[in-house]
Amino acid sequence: LTPFGKLVVKALTDQDMTKAQLADTIGTSPQYLSYILYGVRSGEKYLPAIVAALKLDPKAVERAMAA
Repeated sequence: LTPFGKLVVKALTDQDMTKAQLADTIGTSPQYLSYILYGVRSGEKYLPAIVAALKLDPKAVERAMAA
């Protein structure tokens, strides 16, 4: 997992949400979401939706993306 992926997985756990549910919420497949979380794909198109769906702190996201 990338640092951003770890941030997302922690948020999913905290909110009792699955990766499949998040993928459905943001309009992509669970496989593509995994590609984003593992850094295989940038997922640039979906990042704002992921941040909004999980109510992530934008500053924490910036730090994770820079790491």
